[in-house]
Amino acid sequence: MTAPLRILQVNSRFAGGGTDNQTLELTAGLRDLGVQVRLSIPEGTRWLPLARELGVPVHAFPARSSLMQAAIRQWRSVIRAHRIQIIHVHQGRDYWPAIMAARLAACGTRIVITRHLMTRPRRFTRWFLLSMADVVAVSNAVLDVLKQELHGPLSRLHLIYGGIDTAKFHPVRTPAALDFRRQQGWEPDHVVFGVVGAFDLPRGKGQLELLDAACRLRAEFPHARYAIIGQGSMESLLRERITTLGLEQAVRIVPFTEKIATVLSALDVLTHPAVGAEALGLVIWEGMSCGKPVIASRLHGIPEAFVEGEHGFLVPPGDAGALAEAMRALLTDPVRCRRFGEAGRRHIIRHFSREILARQVNELYCGLLTNQ
Repeated sequence: MTAPLRILQVNSRFAGGGTDNQTLELTAGLRDLGVQVRLSIPEGTRWLPLARELGVPVHAFPARSSLMQAAIRQWRSVIRAHRIQIIHVHQGRDYWPAIMAARLAACGTRIVITRHLMTRPRRFTRWFLLSMADVVAVSNAVLDVLKQELHGPLSRLHLIYGGIDTAKFHPVRTPAALDFRRQQGWEPDHVVFGVVGAFDLPRGKGQLELLDAACRLRAEFPHARYAIIGQGSMESLLRERITTLGLEQAVRIVPFTEKIATVLSALDVLTHPAVGAEALGLVIWEGMSCGKPVIASRLHGIPEAFVEGEHGFLVPPGDAGALAEAMRALLTDPVRCRRFGEAGRRHIIRHFSREILARQVNELYCGLLTNQ
């Protein structure tokens, strides 16, 4: 009988967001495959209880100014104590501490890095990363950036999409979701469009474009409602725009919540009108897994997330008029709206579930160790 793999997942930020969520999803998926997986995250993060709920060993290191020194010490100790075969890194600032920890442990541990962002690697990283680690891109858009920027053997670049917990993100509108709708003042006949994500200056995730689109639709569709779910430095600007446009009754700003599955279940349509760099937009898959049709920007990795015309619509980034037209198309055709949602759910189950993510990453691990 083959001994289970011994893997350490590391993430030194873990403050909430797509990268942190995918760290949890991968850890849970590997656990379900029988992998001996461990997770290292900083102390004090509000996501620590969620990590402990996974039922895998969690190593929390001090979150202070000497963060990286603490991480290197802990990771080296964990590697030695548990004979870790692969350390898997999810944050850019963790690359070199993980490499240092593996070198200091001197156990032959391999390094795997998942690149979750569209941003270009730093200059030093570009020259040396592929000589020390295998790098996973979460979309073809990210892979293209890495091929252009990194120097080294391209055979160490891999494409593995993220994965969604389809049991958690499901299409049945739960009592909690119904309560959430009531709390927001949404009636059963209201059609709710929602955008989920941080809204930091200067542009956020297209929240301003959603408000402009809502203004265009207000007179024609008084039963439409809009939710901005998240937090960030644009909040005062968004509230000012809501007042200026006269949308106080139609729009709700909802603080970030860890119960995002409940919020998505309460929506009718997920909008993701991103205007900045987007590796993929995992919230799109979460919404689709909940059976929601999607309207999103045709930007970077987003078109890889779903099939236009089968699961939703793609619109030019920053084009509030095009966004409004796509929203109008769903408001006037509830049958298509439902069909998009049902097809999207099936698409996630077939191609982008947590189980598929874990299986593909596990195959990568096995291949690396076989060829070591």
